[in-house]
Amino acid sequence: MNDDILIPEVVNAGENIVSPVISFAKLEIFYNVKKMSADLLVAKKLEWVRHVNTQCYQGGWDVLPLRVPVEHADKHVILQSFAIESSSSFIDGDHLQYLPSISELLSEFKCNILSARLMRLSPNSLIKPHRDLGLSIELSAQARIHISLETSEHVEFLVDDLKVPISQSSCWYINADAEHSVINTGDTPRINLVIDCNVNEWLLDLIMNSKDKTYCSKKSKLRS
Repeated sequence: MNDDILIPEVVNAGENIVSPVISFAKLEIFYNVKKMSADLLVAKKLEWVRHVNTQCYQGGWDVLPLRVPVEHADKHVILQSFAIESSSSFIDGDHLQYLPSISELLSEFKCNILSARLMRLSPNSLIKPHRDLGLSIELSAQARIHISLETSEHVEFLVDDLKVPISQSSCWYINADAEHSVINTGDTPRINLVIDCNVNEWLLDLIMNSKDKTYCSKKSKLRS
C-alpha cells in the first residue's frame, strides 16, 4: 500500500498479523436503476466469455470485460478478461462505449481503476469456495469492489463463512483474500460489476467509514 496511507487499528507489525481484518463493507456509491437496466439490456447482447477457471465453479459463470490490459486491448476477449498481470496498465475496452450508465458509475470512483468487468452467475450455479491471495486492503495496494446490478433473494454470497447482504444496486468492498463463494439457486442470473482499484485515501476512507462493515472471524498473516 502507498507509504502515506495508514490503516487505523489494522497492522500489528510486531506479530506480523493483521487484526482486525475487514471481511466486507457497504459503500455509499449509488446508480440510477432505470438507466442501468437499459445498459444491462445492451450488455447482455455483447460478447461474454465463459470463465476459464472451470474447476472453480459449477453451472454457468461468464464475464464481459470493460476495462482491459492495454497490451490486450486489440486482442481476443479471453485475453482481455483473464490475462491480468500486476504490472498491467488498464484502459477502457470496446464494450464500455455502449454502456453509458456503467461508464458514468465508474467515473464516480476517485481512485485509479484497474480492471472492471461484468460477472454473470447463471441460475442454479455456484462459485466454489476460493481465495484471491493478497487481494485486500490489509495485504496489498488493491481492493475489489462488487456492485450488484441484477440479483434475487436466491443468491447467497459468503465471505469468511458470513453472508454478505448484497441487495439490488448496493455496492460492497469484498476482502477477496478471505475464502468466499457464491451460490445462485434461483431461476434468474446474478450480475455484478466487479472492479479492482488501487487503494488511495479516498477509497480507504470510504471503506473504513462504512456504517455497515463486518470483520473476519480469523486473523490473517501478512505475506512478504
